[in-house]
Amino acid sequence: MKKTVLFFVLALVISFGVITGCKQNSPTAPAATATPANVEGTVVAVLTNVAIANATNTKVAQETATAAAGLYTATLTSTSTQIPNATLTVQAILTVVGAGNATATEQAQETQTSIAILYTATLTSTITPSPNQTGTAEAIGTMIANIHESETEAVILSRTPTPTATSSITPTFTVTDTYTATPTVTFTITNTATPTITATSTVTLTSTSTPTPIPYSDFVSVPGGTFTQTDGTNSFSHTISAFKMGKYQVTYDLWYAVYQWAVANGYSFADAGTGSGYKPVTFVSWRDVIVWCNAYSQEAGLTPCYTYSSAAIKDSTNATACDNVVCVWTNNGYRLPSEGEYQYAGSYIDGTSWTPYNYASGATADYTNSAATGLVAWYSANCSSTQAVGGKTANALGIYDMSGNVYIWCWDWYGTYPTTAQTDYRGPANYGGDHMVRGGDYFEGASPLKLCYRGSYSYPYSGRSNCGFRFARTY
Repeated sequence: MKKTVLFFVLALVISFGVITGCKQNSPTAPAATATPANVEGTVVAVLTNVAIANATNTKVAQETATAAAGLYTATLTSTSTQIPNATLTVQAILTVVGAGNATATEQAQETQTSIAILYTATLTSTITPSPNQTGTAEAIGTMIANIHESETEAVILSRTPTPTATSSITPTFTVTDTYTATPTVTFTITNTATPTITATSTVTLTSTSTPTPIPYSDFVSVPGGTFTQTDGTNSFSHTISAFKMGKYQVTYDLWYAVYQWAVANGYSFADAGTGSGYKPVTFVSWRDVIVWCNAYSQEAGLTPCYTYSSAAIKDSTNATACDNVVCVWTNNGYRLPSEGEYQYAGSYIDGTSWTPYNYASGATADYTNSAATGLVAWYSANCSSTQAVGGKTANALGIYDMSGNVYIWCWDWYGTYPTTAQTDYRGPANYGGDHMVRGGDYFEGASPLKLCYRGSYSYPYSGRSNCGFRFARTY
């Protein structure tokens, strides 16, 4: 019964063609026969049942694809007699239904006027339904229920439908309508809620105090002297002038602090470096390292050592400048140690005694003695990744990790040793493609930890996971 009665409402809507559509020919139809009193009671029951359905069914799941299709594809035939105000009455009904389907999502956006019109209309009509009235009526009920799907149950139940308006409609023509409704509704919203305001402020502090030195940025003074530099096969007498060597491998913490300052002051790097805290920085190329040393020098108020065309190099992506760099050894800025300086500081004991070339720096036995080697070096026998600097025993000068943890970039291009005595030898002058590295690393065996071991890496623009650096300075 509910489905049949509900059809009457839709039949009224469609039969008058008041939504934007196209009306067909309207021949005069025979008068309909119905008892107005029965129709009025039936429509009142329809509206009452719809209101009840809206109170208990609030989910869009109530609308089925079949019902929706029935609503928009039904073609109804109606015979009725139109009175002058019939069109306006049907327009009002459809406007209210369309308004309910608007995009608004808050109950506060519906006006009481629209609600009253929807729930108080009582219509009297004489109409002859077509055979698909049941499916159409189901679709009407489903769509009206969905109008209020976003409302809470309490709001729906608080309404009391009170039909008061009466309209008498007597259609006199047959209409077949196809239409698309696009309602436009304007709502007035009054918001009486008290807003909560959260304020966020940013405070920038400027300090004029002298910054505290970053941990592990210390130097060790290395006295000058003469020793035998060897790779285990070739040797030469090498006199080294006094200099300063970094006590630790450069940590990521120190690298990053200088890197940030450098980028803010006109320096550019191909690599940002990798690591964490007090572990040695890695994935920095030879070019990155010399530019970083210049930046650290400038930040500390020292004179940078690395120049090209007499200007300090500030861009590690400039291959021409970096690969044709000149090191001004007499400047007091930060720089890389030469290969000779590295082996000298690693072997030094007291100026007359030297750690043998086949020992790790600071060890008391050769590299094959795992107990002696493990006390001074991180390598594959006791770790599988980089370690915080300074975790092993220092050598005779008090320098840590001269063997193990990560390889160390040196200044020199790779080349064979000279055959005559040298003073402050700094490798071949020509570009050789490889730069020297010293000290061994964390994932190889003990052999590269030997003081005589010479390593080299091709391509100075390439950083590696097992290679970092240690700075030096000239007195």
